[in-house]
Amino acid sequence: MQKNKYTFKKATIKDLNTFWPAFAKNIKTQFPEYSIKTRKAFLEKEYPLQYIEEGLKDKRIALYLAYSKNEVAGFLYTTYICGGIGMANWLAVAKEHQGHGIATALLKMWQKDAKRLGMHKIHLWTDKRNLDFYKKQGFTYVGKIPKSYYGADDYLFYKILQPPKENNFLKRIKL
Repeated sequence: MQKNKYTFKKATIKDLNTFWPAFAKNIKTQFPEYSIKTRKAFLEKEYPLQYIEEGLKDKRIALYLAYSKNEVAGFLYTTYICGGIGMANWLAVAKEHQGHGIATALLKMWQKDAKRLGMHKIHLWTDKRNLDFYKKQGFTYVGKIPKSYYGADDYLFYKILQPPKENNFLKRIKL
């Protein structure tokens, strides 16, 4: 998928060498709602490179990347929760690449992929800076949860992709 000067792709293990530095930089610089200590803990304890690699291998994590030349300009980190629902954990676009439709393109890639995988709904939470953006993307605003994860205020959204089908959400459960 090409948009202007950007190339978009779903990440594989081979992309982790370019993804990880961009992820670390963006976690450190673009999420001021979390303390420096908390952001460090995200990178070292919650989302270390090995955890992400294992998640890609067992398909509980999906990463969608936007490249400008050979550098990651933006990313969307998602997880499959259960019961036919996916969650966007992290979405970031490097400051110098913002305003070019990267976040929109990454969300569209995820939605298409989630639907293909049988998910019927996707969820995300954000901070107050992004409320209008997600509404414009067709997400439904649920409400604010004050002092939520790591003490930050969360604003919850969801989007329905297709009717729920039991066969789809039971695919991932070994019966």
